[in-house]
Amino acid sequence: MEQFETGQGFFSLCLAGQEDKNDMLYILRETAELMVRDGLNQWTPSLFSLELMEEYVTEREVFLLKFDHKPAGLFTLQDSDPAYWGERNDQRFLYLHRLAVLPGFRGLQLGQKMIRFAEERAGNKEKIGLRLDCVSHLEGLNQFYKRQGFEFIAKQSMGKRFVHLYEKRFSGLS
Repeated sequence: MEQFETGQGFFSLCLAGQEDKNDMLYILRETAELMVRDGLNQWTPSLFSLELMEEYVTEREVFLLKFDHKPAGLFTLQDSDPAYWGERNDQRFLYLHRLAVLPGFRGLQLGQKMIRFAEERAGNKEKIGLRLDCVSHLEGLNQFYKRQGFEFIAKQSMGKRFVHLYEKRFSGLS
């Protein structure tokens, strides 16, 4: 378990299990609701289900962020991502997905802290870097990842939408 201190108190970050599916679903649906309300055209609540949360826990590492034992955020990590990266997919990287922080906890740099944790996790797994994708039309979110040190690699068509592919290589590794 990792702990982060903020002006609001201590947050814990733990590897999620099947018993955490409802908290995971709550975070992703709440985040999606806000996206819909704000017209961001990224996630919708119907995209997420308990069955999908079960798949996430089975097929990926899911890290759940909690404050006072209540859900606050999450992200997932996986060793490969051919769906988004296609022929660029490279298992020497770790792939970050579904980074989400509930609205009541935004502004505390929790997203940055979770990314730093994911980078450490990738390094501990002897990966050469961390990769992620971001919908191309959300300029603020793309800028957020660039500020975290991610480099734009390519624009990828996903059918009805485009994503930007980003990576952050760890120094001295290739």
